[in-house]
Amino acid sequence: MNSENAKPLGLGEESVPPGEAAGIEKIVAIHLSVTDPKERPVVPRGQHMKSHGCVKARFEVAADLPAELRHGVFAGARGFDAYIRFSNGKGWDDRLADAHGMAIKLVGVPGEKLLEDEKDATTQDFVLIDNPVFFIKNVADYVPFMEDFRNLKSPGLSLGKVAAGLKLLFSGDYKWKLLRITGSKKPDSPLRTTYWSTTPSKLGDEAVKYRVTPDLAGAPAVHVVDSPDKLRLAMVDHLKAHEARFDFFVQVQTDAVAMPVEDPTVEWSSPYRKAATIRIPAQEFDTPERRTFGENLSFTPWHGLSDHRPLGGINRARKAIYRAISRQCHELNGVPRSEPTE
Repeated sequence: MNSENAKPLGLGEESVPPGEAAGIEKIVAIHLSVTDPKERPVVPRGQHMKSHGCVKARFEVAADLPAELRHGVFAGARGFDAYIRFSNGKGWDDRLADAHGMAIKLVGVPGEKLLEDEKDATTQDFVLIDNPVFFIKNVADYVPFMEDFRNLKSPGLSLGKVAAGLKLLFSGDYKWKLLRITGSKKPDSPLRTTYWSTTPSKLGDEAVKYRVTPDLAGAPAVHVVDSPDKLRLAMVDHLKAHEARFDFFVQVQTDAVAMPVEDPTVEWSSPYRKAATIRIPAQEFDTPERRTFGENLSFTPWHGLSDHRPLGGINRARKAIYRAISRQCHELNGVPRSEPTE
């Protein structure tokens, strides 16, 4: 709502505040400014820079979904081939606390897509992290966060800069407090971790969030290795001879005030409904070819059908941020941007 007299938002409704577009432009400019154009290859992501692996998977839609959820890729009981990339949020040493990502790309998805220059693409993305909420409420709060980030990212390391970073991280500012919580995870395997979308999307007429939970029945024990690449090594060990399974859940917004669309720092309280099963077969994924393929993939919640249109200010910002970073880094790396077709 933009004022005290504004009409309360209904279920699934958005509210775009004045000045948001200008704020998004500032955020994009800062993201682009902190990329080192001399580094080769330029990692094609501003976040989740370290990949643990890109695996082939199968996304099997449940047959018993209620009518209100049978939209988009969930319209019928069918399966999609998929690629899934697991990653760290920021760090390169898997032994240290961090946030972790699970980016899912379904292929062979028919229908016109949201992005103007990719209307004929046949992919649908779901982007998730191992924390149930995002750490910033809106674009207005995102701008000063990125300005602080730019100052800390500027060339040269000094005690003053380290002190400033620690002061921010342990300040009372909700953004840095939530960021600290988000980056506090130390999993032993990406295949044994729960992930959330944090931000909402449409599903037909509903507003929903997503959660992906590992199904550990029959899963092998984890052999933890003391290595900065322990998460990749755990995946390699698991998928040598065993499949990995996840349950994909949908959470429907049932209260527009208690479960807001425009504030992803609020965890929704409605129940989850299983919508699909993800099966990752045993495979050899840790090869130079697959690593290159996975690095050059672009993931965004805006890769997809209108039935899955992302909602809220943070998602409106992500649309511009992800596209700009992807374009910049693919151009610097000399790699064409394209979506896989199989």
